[in-house]
Amino acid sequence: MFSGFIARFIPSLTLVATLVVTAESATIKRTVNAFDGQYIHPDASNDAVEWWWGQAIAEPVGANPPAAFQFLFYQGYPFSFGPRDPLVPEFYIVVNGFFSNGTAFSATVPATAGNVTADGQEITGAWTGAGGFKGSPDMSTFTVHINATSVGIEGTLHLTSNNAHHYGCNSTSDPYFSSVIPSGTTMSDGEALLFTQLGWATTVPGGISSVDMMINGTKLQFTGKGYHDANWAPQALNEAVSSWYFGSAQVGPYDLSYISVTPINSSKILNTGYLSRNGVVLQNQCSLDGTKTNDHSIITPYGLVNDTTAGGVSIPTGFIIDYILANGETFSFNLSSVAGAQNPDTAAYHRWNGLASGGKVGDAISSGLTVFEWLNPGLSSYTPPTDSYTT
Repeated sequence: MFSGFIARFIPSLTLVATLVVTAESATIKRTVNAFDGQYIHPDASNDAVEWWWGQAIAEPVGANPPAAFQFLFYQGYPFSFGPRDPLVPEFYIVVNGFFSNGTAFSATVPATAGNVTADGQEITGAWTGAGGFKGSPDMSTFTVHINATSVGIEGTLHLTSNNAHHYGCNSTSDPYFSSVIPSGTTMSDGEALLFTQLGWATTVPGGISSVDMMINGTKLQFTGKGYHDANWAPQALNEAVSSWYFGSAQVGPYDLSYISVTPINSSKILNTGYLSRNGVVLQNQCSLDGTKTNDHSIITPYGLVNDTTAGGVSIPTGFIIDYILANGETFSFNLSSVAGAQNPDTAAYHRWNGLASGGKVGDAISSGLTVFEWLNPGLSSYTPPTDSYTT
């Protein structure tokens, strides 16, 4: 979902001080006809942002991190760090990943335009001079093509979904998180932005991926697992978010995803949980942390390492994700990195590619693959919970 916030959202460190910021947000919502289409109107006159993100991941070779390819098609910028440089592109693509030998790669590709058009539920994205994507009318497939000779990346990625599309709190009725806030609740500006204006639409909750890319003369080709979603907001995300955990995984018959978000100067922690088994949805909900005893999810980081690459910050090594269904059944999954590999790896954003295991508590354990992240624009300190899982 929000994977790669710093490397995903900021094309290069030299551009950090030149990202989009304006005095106030414009009225930019639009009528939406396609689930995976355009929801708002980001442009140079406002500080809105919209993006289409996805990932493909393969089984690891030996002790290396899994081969992986992650893409982001951007309109606008999700962080504001001062007046915008007019030379900074409004539209761009960010890619990150690993080869099967553990070598990381990343690139940012500017585009002269970034447009998404729809014909019914079929959507087409065209980032001129960089690449594009197409979603099928039944939302069962999503295909990306990268044509970025300027950075040495060309090829295709194809996703075939094995689950129906959904929003964060429900199936298809509302892309926002406002249902977790009781009527009449007073919210800060940051809380209102997070709960009522930041949208999330997942078109491929899990499925099969096929990658065929040439990256600076080296072939990246595999068949594996995959995921695709889209997000949008009328203001920069650092106006709302202090810390954001996100992850998705495919574990045996299960597809799962989650977020756990702490707004700026707020105790209203937003958790979401999506879990399906063999294509049947077991949970698709959002809630405020600590307010429910069933039909909720619990996101718990564990482990502790010093990330010298990111300036010596403390970070977790994995997450335990618990799903407590409406009927009281409990499912638990362990997401862990392979060799601690991260890409991107910065003080404010970490993305791991790794392994996942779990299932219904008391049943046999299944295994699979995961991509999980920690967005930390507030530079919050991490301390593992005293009762957290340890390796």
